[in-house]
Amino acid sequence: MARKGSKSTGKLQRNLALGVGIAGLFGGLLMAVALVQNLAAGTDDKELIGRAWGIGFGFAALVAALCALAGFVLGGRIATRITDVGLAVSKLGRGGSEVRVRVAGDDEVAALGKAVQYLATDLAALLKDQQEGAGAALVSLDPLVKQLRDKTVPAKLPAVAGYELDAALSGGSRGGLDYFDAVATEDGASAFAYLVSAEGHGALAVLACRLARDELHRALQVAPTPRKALAHVNKVLKNTLPAGCCATATLLQVAADGAKLYQAGARSPLYICQRGEVLELNAEGIALGLDDGPVFEKSLRPQEILMSPGTRLVLGNDALIRSDGLLDLLRQHSPRHTNMFMNVVLGQLEQDAGSDGLREDIVLMTVKKAGQE
Repeated sequence: MARKGSKSTGKLQRNLALGVGIAGLFGGLLMAVALVQNLAAGTDDKELIGRAWGIGFGFAALVAALCALAGFVLGGRIATRITDVGLAVSKLGRGGSEVRVRVAGDDEVAALGKAVQYLATDLAALLKDQQEGAGAALVSLDPLVKQLRDKTVPAKLPAVAGYELDAALSGGSRGGLDYFDAVATEDGASAFAYLVSAEGHGALAVLACRLARDELHRALQVAPTPRKALAHVNKVLKNTLPAGCCATATLLQVAADGAKLYQAGARSPLYICQRGEVLELNAEGIALGLDDGPVFEKSLRPQEILMSPGTRLVLGNDALIRSDGLLDLLRQHSPRHTNMFMNVVLGQLEQDAGSDGLREDIVLMTVKKAGQE
């Protein structure tokens, strides 16, 4: 965690070295006394006993010196890391936001460094968005915006023959702006699960994301063809919103013969869980609303996925992909039934977030081919 130029005053280093050295001295003396007493009980040679006392005191001094050296080195490392965090906090207190704290390890000092870095990153992003958008950065975190989004979150996804399909959202303190749902064909033989996310944090980003979600859902219900549906959404956003305003989307088509992944501007990978392994897959495509149509349709290149029994597909928003330990959770729990899988994975992510809870909303969607491999 320490950075070049961050130095401690040495007080913690000296105190720790002194304390550990004294403890080592007492420990060495106690051991020496015990050994000399045992020796004295078995011999009357005073010269031998005297030499034993000398060796014992020397041993105690050596132990004290080694302990003090270890305490000095350890105290220096801890003090430097704490000083580094203290300098970062001081810079934040003076109004600075460009703070970088190098974090290493998994102890309490590392956790403190991570917390400070999160704070600095949030402040820097907030100040930048406020400068560029005159305060519009807070729009996507507004409670009313979250209520608008949460009203569209489905309680249950439609059933698909031969598959287990589910999705859920775990709310975070900072909120988020991601819409998800699924549309099934009338016969239930296939379905289209999608995730729409905002690009940016301003009012236009909120409008673009919600408009993309509504138009995509409507298009899939009328004409369930992913390419045509995405092309329709792209055209609506391009004709309705100002230039440069866009949204991203991930669409997963699931049918009896397999699955197909479409991504319009989205970069979060789809995870394929199979035989204890987790593979990543991305499709090509530009964001919705940036192009009049020809370039968008030409760049939209889906990826086909062969679905054998037991294969699980997992997709989510950026907050899910950034979660620590996600891949291990997928490897461990993907063979489970989908209801159990969702509960365990989301529950573990919430637990790992600590007492403060999740920072951002997490969206988890999954599709599993029925049966076992």
